[in-house]
This record gives sequence, structure tokens and C-alpha cells, in this order.
Amino acid sequence: MQDEFNPSLPEFHNPNQLVKKHSRSRSPERRPYTRNPHSDNPLKIPKNFIKLQDGKGSVLIPSLAGGLLSFKQFMEMQHSPIPLSEAQGFYNDYKLKFEQKHLEIFFAEHKNEPWFIEKYDPIVSQKWQEERNLNAKMMQRIFIENVKNSKFQGLKLQDTGITPDNLSGAPYFGFDPNSLTLFLKTIPTNVSRWEILDVLKNCPGFLSLSMSEPLKSQNFARFAWVLFDSETHCLEGLQTLSGKQVTQDFRLSPILSKASSSKNIKSQPPVDTIENDLKLSGQLITTLDREKGIYENPLLITPEQLSELPLIEKELQLDYQLLYLRKIHSFCYYCVEEYDDERMLAAKCGIAHVRGKYDINAKLFTDPRIEIRILNSGSFKKYDKDTDEILSKKLKEFEDRYTVQEEENKFRCDLCKKLFRGSEFIKKHLAVKHVDEVNGVVKERMENIMLERYLSDPCKITNPVILANDTMKFSERRKWEPRKVNNESYEDLDDPARRNNRRKIVDYSDI
Repeated sequence: MQDEFNPSLPEFHNPNQLVKKHSRSRSPERRPYTRNPHSDNPLKIPKNFIKLQDGKGSVLIPSLAGGLLSFKQFMEMQHSPIPLSEAQGFYNDYKLKFEQKHLEIFFAEHKNEPWFIEKYDPIVSQKWQEERNLNAKMMQRIFIENVKNSKFQGLKLQDTGITPDNLSGAPYFGFDPNSLTLFLKTIPTNVSRWEILDVLKNCPGFLSLSMSEPLKSQNFARFAWVLFDSETHCLEGLQTLSGKQVTQDFRLSPILSKASSSKNIKSQPPVDTIENDLKLSGQLITTLDREKGIYENPLLITPEQLSELPLIEKELQLDYQLLYLRKIHSFCYYCVEEYDDERMLAAKCGIAHVRGKYDINAKLFTDPRIEIRILNSGSFKKYDKDTDEILSKKLKEFEDRYTVQEEENKFRCDLCKKLFRGSEFIKKHLAVKHVDEVNGVVKERMENIMLERYLSDPCKITNPVILANDTMKFSERRKWEPRKVNNESYEDLDDPARRNNRRKIVDYSDI
């Protein structure tokens, strides 16, 4: 395997060097060489070696193919002593490039799969974010109406030591992951969220589609849950969707979500007062509301109004704010976890998360991630291709490359050789007649944005790093092979069958 994504990294083979005879010897004297471009000295230096700062010795840089070497293995493969301080720096650089390369390999393998595009493509991910924003606005209106109509009667998100049978009702009003829900197992990687939604939107009573993250254990397939507004519509949906064609190769096979006996409730340790949670949860709601385009929220009250409330009403106000964060923004205040929908939050963070009783002797503790989330608002920024300066530059370079001026007022399209009176006509011509070529420029830019977003995502999915086997020989670990060339005169000088008295064979028996 060659280092495709790091062409500037030293390699074991020089592709520009033509040789007729090859040796499999590991001796550094027999490795491919290249001239030093920064020196007039004609002496050749190995490409995979880096000179030490004092000029006394060199560092052998491992290939990025195969497994990741430990620092001990890195040191064992060196041919000359290296100061420990310098060696650690070289190893860290090697490790960073190794991890970067394998992230880029993962990107290349999955960049065309719908789940990856939905997550990182600037236009498609924007479409999904807009859907989430619309859903949040709808759910907010329903939540406020439920508060006004006392639908949350008996709400009390405090640890009482007693777990009710129905967690979706009072006092927790937790999310019931199985109620009115159909389960769709194993959505293939080539099926998008939008293709499934196109089928579901015609079902009476359909409310929402929730999809899991890609499962590495299932070859990056996804699971999905379809929520309906009533039991009748849920059962009708089961009949309607069974065997429903989504794509040419995929049909739906829904089943009713099975009830679980798990009572997944988390409890927070006691804190000294209620005021701090009231203030921070209110600020968090304001931040998340604005990110989704919600600018009016009658649920929130001013600090002056809060100060006048008795303790029991302060507790109820906090309960409303905590429940609002979960149901509208899929955000758990105590876990400081945020997901695409409440179902994912319930699966990852528990059906409910309640607070302990307040204790004046308890130590005040605030999770710093809450204040960071409030200050570093992830405001939704709409991507616009027309204002993308990098894309505009690339399109201009594309137009210039295929615009050829032959004489005054005579320009030719270098793709189809058609003549025009002015260069401005070629720009329009390229956009209309050479759409595939223009789209290729746009696609390249979109992929660059996707790669940037993927690499900067702290929660990105990756393949596990394979470590080099400590019991393997270095020759096996590095997977080194002689460069294959179409050369009939190729000879293996280390082939035992060719041994003769004219050449001494190096077998390293003295090591």
C-alpha cells in the first residue's frame, strides 16, 4: 500500500529511478536514493532519512502503510543513535501523519455514502439542519400549549427514591422509546434519509423519523425508528410499509418496537441551591432557541420574577426548563449531552435525568461545558455557493484554462473547439454545454469542505488504529516489497539459487 494521501512524505521507493537489478536487502546503502535539492553536493541521500540537527546521524522514517509502530519499535528500527528529546519529536510527527493519513483513507472510503454526505456535505447537512429547526419550532409550540393546558401536571424532576411504572407520565414525563413506534432494522449505506422520508410522508399520522449513527459492527448500516401520532396510525403504518420499495435494491421491513423493562433513570448528586441551575438552564435555552430560529419563549421569566417566587414554584420552573431542553433541543442539562432528537438522547443518556435534593452543605459545582456551550454558540450559518470565494476562484481558473484567444475578437472553447466573438460568451457556453466539467469543479470543492468538516469533528467516526505486532519482524511489519516494473531483466540478487563466489551475501547472522 502506498502513501497516497501524503505524497510529500518520504517513501521507500523512488518512482523516477529506473534500475535493472533489485535487492531485497534492508541495508540502508541499498535503498533508493535521491539528490539533495538544497545542496550543490552531488552526494545522494536516502529519501526516507532525515538528517539530525547536529548533522551527526539520521532518522529513518517508517512507512505509513501497515500498523502504527510504538515508540519502542520506532527506536529499534533506527540505524544510528538518536537523542531521546529529538527522537520523541520525530516519533510524534510520524504518529500524527499516520493518523492523518488513515483518517483521509476513511474519508475516501465513505465520502460518497449518504450517511456521510448528510453529516458533512455543506448543502445536504444544511437541509437536514433546516428540517431540525422546523421540527424544533413545531415542538416548542406544542410544549408551550401543554404547559398552559396543565398537561405536565405532577411534574417533578427530583429524585424521590421511587421509580414509577410509567416513565412517560408524571412525575418525569420521560421519553417512551417504544410507544407508537415502528423499528426499521439495517438501513444499507447506499440508502439516504431523504429516500426513506419520501415513502414515510405519505403515511397518515407520521410524525418523525429517527436514524442511528452508522454502526461499524454492521458495515456502517443504520437503524431507524418511525414515530406516529396514535396507535391506530402506527398499526396502519405497519401494514402499509411492510415490503414497501424504497430503492431498487431495498424494501422496508418494519416491526413494532418492543417494550423494554429497563428503567434507565439517572440521578444527579445534591447541590446547595436551585438558583444556579435556574440561571444556567435559562441561558442555555436562549442560546439553543436562537440557533434554531426561535426568538420568543414565554416559558422563560426574568431574574426579578424568579427572585419573587417561593421555593416550590422555583422548582417547578426549573423542571419546565429542564424538560424543555430535552424535548425541544434533545439536550440533557446534567449530562451536557446533545443529540439530533429526543430518541437518541434517551438511548444514550437515559429516559430521564433527575436532580438530587438540595442541601445547603453541598458543594457548588457547575459543569464548565455548560458555560462553554452558552458562550460558543453553534449558530447555524447557511452555506451559499455564490459567496464561496474559493469556489469562485476555482471556477475562474477553470474558465481561463479552457478559453483560448486566437486573435482579436476571436476566442475558442478548448473543450469543444467552438469559436466565439468574446471571452464572456465562453463563460456562459461552459455553464450550459459543459455542465459535467463545471460540476466536477464544484464537486471537488464540496469534497474539500467535507474533508475539513470531518477532520475537525470531535465526534467523528473512524476505523480503529491497527498497531504493529510486536512479535513480527520489521520486514513483515512494514510490508516492504521491491517496486514492480515491467522489466524482463529484473534479477533478485539475494536469491539463494543465484549465489556464487563473486558476491558476498548479507544475511545479518552477526546481529
